[in-house]
Amino acid sequence: MKKTVQRLAKAVSANAIFILVCVLLVTELLSFNWYYQAACVILVILCIVILAFQKSRVYSMRDSDAISQHQRDEMLMYFSREYFEVYVVDLNQGSYEIIRSSERHGEYIKHLTGDFGQLMEMAVVSWTKPPYKERFQQLLDTEEIKRRFESGEKKIEFIYRSYDENWKRLECFPVPDYGNDNRKMIFALRDYTDEMQIRTNEVLASEAMNDIYTLVAFRDMEADRYECGCHRMEDVMDFPEKGIYSDWVAAMLERIHVKDREKFLTELSDERFHREGRAECEYRIRDKGGEYHYYRQYNAKVNVLSGPKMVILIRNIDEFKKHEIWKAEQLQRELEAKAKELEMTRLLAEKSKDLEKALQQAESANNAKSKFLSTMSHDLRTPMNVILGMAYMARKHIDDEAEVDRCLNTILLSSQNMLALINDVLDMNKIESGIIEVREKKEDLVKLIRDIEVLIRNRCEENQQIFAIDCNKIEHKYVLLDKLRVRQIIINLLSNAVKYTPAFGRISMEVAEQPGRDETQCQVVFIIRDNGIGMSGSFVERVFEPFEREDTDLSGRIEGTGLGMAITKNLVDLMNGQIRVESLVNVGTKVTVMLPFTICDNSEDKDGHELAAAQGKYPGKRILIVEDKRINMEIVKGFLEDTGLVIDEAVNGREAVNMVSAATEGTYDLIFMDISMPVMRGDEAAMEIRRIDRRDCREMPIIAMTANALESDVQNSYRCGMNGHISKPIEPEEVYKCLNRWLIEDQKQIG
Repeated sequence: MKKTVQRLAKAVSANAIFILVCVLLVTELLSFNWYYQAACVILVILCIVILAFQKSRVYSMRDSDAISQHQRDEMLMYFSREYFEVYVVDLNQGSYEIIRSSERHGEYIKHLTGDFGQLMEMAVVSWTKPPYKERFQQLLDTEEIKRRFESGEKKIEFIYRSYDENWKRLECFPVPDYGNDNRKMIFALRDYTDEMQIRTNEVLASEAMNDIYTLVAFRDMEADRYECGCHRMEDVMDFPEKGIYSDWVAAMLERIHVKDREKFLTELSDERFHREGRAECEYRIRDKGGEYHYYRQYNAKVNVLSGPKMVILIRNIDEFKKHEIWKAEQLQRELEAKAKELEMTRLLAEKSKDLEKALQQAESANNAKSKFLSTMSHDLRTPMNVILGMAYMARKHIDDEAEVDRCLNTILLSSQNMLALINDVLDMNKIESGIIEVREKKEDLVKLIRDIEVLIRNRCEENQQIFAIDCNKIEHKYVLLDKLRVRQIIINLLSNAVKYTPAFGRISMEVAEQPGRDETQCQVVFIIRDNGIGMSGSFVERVFEPFEREDTDLSGRIEGTGLGMAITKNLVDLMNGQIRVESLVNVGTKVTVMLPFTICDNSEDKDGHELAAAQGKYPGKRILIVEDKRINMEIVKGFLEDTGLVIDEAVNGREAVNMVSAATEGTYDLIFMDISMPVMRGDEAAMEIRRIDRRDCREMPIIAMTANALESDVQNSYRCGMNGHISKPIEPEEVYKCLNRWLIEDQKQIG
């Protein structure tokens, strides 16, 4: 409005000047000669023309302002007359305003708005029939619409068929001047049924739909012939542009997936077409390259000048199927996530009642382990202090043979105690891992008990305790048992009795045989009693739990890990036995163990290995010791210095492999191999040796001699091609037993 006023002011100023000029010209006209008068007349005419132009310009600007004010309403009223649905779409905001809607009975309605994307999703679902649904997909991307309009495209339009069987035309075109700095678009629908009825013929159908469909064909049902209006299926199959319809169906069936053929014949049958006036089907077709693609066929009735015909529309829907599959996968993932969430909620609800109890158990276990670590630190440092102290004392009195011998005996005893503590921890780890196995063989039960008696009686005599044992009720001397594990059970129980019984106390063990479940079985009962400090009733209930030790004045001065009874209980269970503990404080303790054994005959076995071990001579045999620690090498060589063996040394796995490879075949009879070494580990070296293409390298005994003592370490040694496993600290008897096993045959020949 301000600009209009300024234009009018300028026009008024120009008119005033013009009037003044005219007055001056008239005055001059009356006073000068004829030629000067003629010039003045021309000038007046020119001024009149300028004035007329100025006025027309003012009127034009006035009219333009009027048009600007009424342009929107006139445009919308125009569309309201021509179209039954009119929307103004804000492409920037993705929203729309309803100008006219047939759902509102044609009333002119303002300020009804919504989300344009949701409107198009509703259009895909409910406005149109297949195969026109996909056309609305292009209207979901407003950014793409803006790019199309910016590139110069004037209109987006297409014709579709709605669910009410009527044809409709959709038109979208930009309105740049609509509103203030907004990108707007008119979205309008109008009925197109009459136009399609008039103009539907072979040419129109082909032109309208060949950009959508891979195939557009017309079938004359009376003559059973077809003719293609659009044919772009060359990559799939070859067939003529026109021909007999039944031949075309037969050609299609050859390409259609075998699982879709019955559906194709049923859903596109003439009976269904005549009954419903249309038919549609989705199926898979194999192209010339052997790959299957999804197609949708839609058969509809059209009226042309020559009469009603069937129009056949076929379209590739691979992209649509991919989208459907993607949506299905998304939905499946969402459902799975929901199911997992519900399951987690259910599990949490079920477990919530146990959380407090579990927390208490965890705290109890944590406290027990903390206590165990504290106890272990004390119990390991105690024998280590003795070992180091006695070593210093032996060095100090190196010339006193009796004192050195006493120190060495004490060192050996403390070392055995410390090793027992370590073995308890390792045994508990094996039991919890489930890798301990019972290995039974024929043993002399009475001899086993007498060997245990010697060991325990020595300890009792040192503590001034009375020890009695009775095994006269054993009827079958030889049974199948795991000697190591049975010995471990009995020694654990007797050792506890010795530790917790004061001086001058009494300890006893009664061994009795009872009948088994059949004639080949027997039950052996071990009853161990003491009159020591005993245990409280509450502690008896948890005596088999790991790391548990009852706090008493005496127990604080006794070495132990709190694992002995837990190990014992697990070993008894592993042997299908039973164990029961009865105890009273300051009265004593009674432990009853019952173990089932298989009875063997009473003939004694002569073990040739024991004879060879007693001799301990292997003349002419050559072995290789692979060890990176010099002190360990000296210890092993010290064990073997009187055996007659020829010993070679290697300090790592790579050196051992090179020595074996360079030696002539049959040079080495056995290899002792450490595992953890620099340059190359022992297990890697064993595998390298086994790969050497020589018979001796494939058959030569390789024995692991390592501090890796867990059952998993033993199994790893065997997996790497080794024949045995000796755990450090090394016992001489274990070394001799191994030599006897692998060198005994040659030893017999020499004997």
